[in-house]
Amino acid sequence: MRIEFLTQDDPLYVLPFFQEFFQVCPAEIEVLRVSSSRAMGKRPRIQLLRELLSLYGITGSIRIGSQLLRAYLLSPMSRGRGAERYDTLAQLCRSYSIPYAVIATPNGSEFLQNVRERAADAIISVACPYILGRHLLSLPPRGCVNIHHAPLPRYRGMMPTFWQMFNGERSVGITIHYMSEKIDEGSALFQDSLEIAPGESLDHLIKRSKRHGARCMVRVLLELHAGTQRAAPLNIMDSSYFTFPTIEEIRQFHRRGLRAI
Repeated sequence: MRIEFLTQDDPLYVLPFFQEFFQVCPAEIEVLRVSSSRAMGKRPRIQLLRELLSLYGITGSIRIGSQLLRAYLLSPMSRGRGAERYDTLAQLCRSYSIPYAVIATPNGSEFLQNVRERAADAIISVACPYILGRHLLSLPPRGCVNIHHAPLPRYRGMMPTFWQMFNGERSVGITIHYMSEKIDEGSALFQDSLEIAPGESLDHLIKRSKRHGARCMVRVLLELHAGTQRAAPLNIMDSSYFTFPTIEEIRQFHRRGLRAI
C-alpha cells in the first residue's frame, strides 16, 4: 500500500509519531513522501508566542525554545536508520530515505498535480494545519485518513489533549478516521484510549499519545491494505468543538493543578 503524509514542521510533538511509525512500519506499507507545512499554519506568530508563554510559563518556554533551537541546529547532522533519537522530521526522513518537502498549503494546484503523479493509495494527515479541499480529498482511491488524539465526535477541533486534561478526563482518546470537508467529521476507522498517569504533564502525554497513535495507524493501514477495515459513521449530534484555548482558559488549566511541562 502506497501512502503519503501531510503534517506540520514540529520537532517536539509531531516527530515522535513519525519516529515510532517508521520504526514499526512493515514492508506492505510504502511511504512515498512526507509534506510538511509551517507549524500551526497561518496562526500569527506573535499571538502564538503569547499563548505558548502563558501555557508553559517563562521557565518552560525557555526550555521549549532551547529544544527547538537545538533541533534545528542539529538537523543537518546525519543519523543512521533506527537511531535512538532524531532532531527534526527532515533529518528522520533522510535517515529512512523517504522524500521530504516543505509546502505552503496542500490545496494548491501545483501540489495537487504532484499528488496525482505520485498516485498514492491513501493520504495520511498527522496534525496537518490545513483543512483539505474536496479536490485533494477525492484523489487517493483509499481516501484521506486523519489521526485525532481525542474521542470523536467529542473533542473535535484544536488542542484536544489540552482540553481532555482541562475537563478532568481520566484518559485521552485516539480516533483514526476518514477526512471530509468538515473538521473531524469523517467516518471512524479505529478508536482507542490511553489512561492519563497521575501528575502527568501535557508535554509528556502528547508525546506518549503520538507514539501510541503511530502503532494504531500502522494497524489501520494494514487493515485497509487487506480490505478488512470497516468504517463507522460518527454521530455528529453528540459532537463538541474546541478552539485554541484563550489566555484565561490556560490560567484556569494551571489553577486546576495541571502541568504543561
